[in-house]
Order: sequence, then structure tokens, then C-alpha cells
Amino acid sequence: MASLTISSRDKVLKEVEIKKTLFVGREEGDIILKNPAVSARHFKLEKLGARFIIHDLNSTNGTIVNGEKVSTKELRSGDQIVVGQFVFKFDNPDEEQGAVDSFGSDDIGGMTMMLDPAKVQAMMGEKPGEKEAPVEKESAKLFLYQSSGAPKVLKIEKDTTMIGSSENSDIQIKGITIGRIAASITKTGDMYEITYQGGMAKLKINSAPVDKHKLENGAKFSIGSYNFEFRTEL
Repeated sequence: MASLTISSRDKVLKEVEIKKTLFVGREEGDIILKNPAVSARHFKLEKLGARFIIHDLNSTNGTIVNGEKVSTKELRSGDQIVVGQFVFKFDNPDEEQGAVDSFGSDDIGGMTMMLDPAKVQAMMGEKPGEKEAPVEKESAKLFLYQSSGAPKVLKIEKDTTMIGSSENSDIQIKGITIGRIAASITKTGDMYEITYQGGMAKLKINSAPVDKHKLENGAKFSIGSYNFEFRTEL
């Protein structure tokens, strides 16, 4: 299970397992740090399935990940988050185990095999030097419908795409009711899922508020006055 190890001045203070989305702050949250450098609500560590995304909550002193000030960032095992004098080390054994186990249980441990490329191609029914041209798969797209004119077409190319009023959003939409990160679209293989993140303007499917929804070709959703259509093919 993923965890955060919290330390200050090289002294480990606590280790917290990340079972759900966590909030960190000076006054409120799942992890309370009574220090002036920490804002009342400093950052949110969001658990999206097997992914973990950190969101700075408009803190005064900022949230630093691996030496870089961030607004929203997907975390990888080994990343370090710095808030004032506090260091949070993010560990995700599942991520590391996934990399190790990707060969499955039938791999040949400890053996090195030398294969003749021509023989391999013959086994695969190919002639030497003959390769099938790779097929490029088009990115999924969002169509943002406007009151006048043609819709805007926005590509979904990242594993996690953020929609909101923040300048750091992948897709920026404006309005006092729109959350800094209003919703996020996560891509797992060929599957896409949208999740409501925050703000007065709710994520709606068929005019009904939802927290999470699987996106399929032709799915329509709205955030405030913004209407979108998701497409994996035209």
C-alpha cells in the first residue's frame, strides 16, 4: 500500500498509509502540522484508483515536489514533497512491484538466451527486414460546445487530464463557480473515467450530479455552463 513518511530536520515523525484521498494543513485535514509555514489547508493528495495526484490548495508558501513548486502533479514512488520544514516521502510498493512483475510467472529466471533475428522473424511469419508499419492510434478528444460558432476540439493525451479554472489546468474553463480543479479525466489502457474534484459547479451527466463516471465514445457531460462531448472516434 502507498504511504507517506513525514520527517522534519532528518527526524522521522510519522508514516501514514494512503487508503483514500488525504488533506494536509495547519488547522484542518487528515494530517495536521502545527507550524506557521503550513497553510490552514495546504495540499490534497488525491487517490485515483492506482494513481496519486497532489494538488496545492492555494497555500501561502507553496508545495514543492522534487525541488519544483507545483499546483497539480501525479506522484511516482520515491518523490519528495516539501512544505516548510517538513519532508514527505511518497512510496508506492504497488507501482514498483508492477514493474518487477510485468514479465509474469513464466519468465526464465537467471538465463540469457541469444536468438537469431532471422529465425525469430521466420517463426513470426515475417521475412527478414520486413516489418509491419505501426498503427498510430488517435488521441481521445473533448468537444467543448459554445453558445456561438463551432465547438472547440481538445485532445486528451495525458494519463491524467485536469479541467478547472486554475492556470495549471490542462483544460482551463473560467467562472466563479468553477473549482481550481473541477474534474479530472484518467486514462487506464483504453478506458477513460472522469471524476468530480471540487467547486460549486458540479460535474453532471444528463443534468444529474455525479462523482465519477466511465467515459465512452459519445458521452456528454457538463461543468457549470460548459458542455462537453467525449469522443474516441469520429
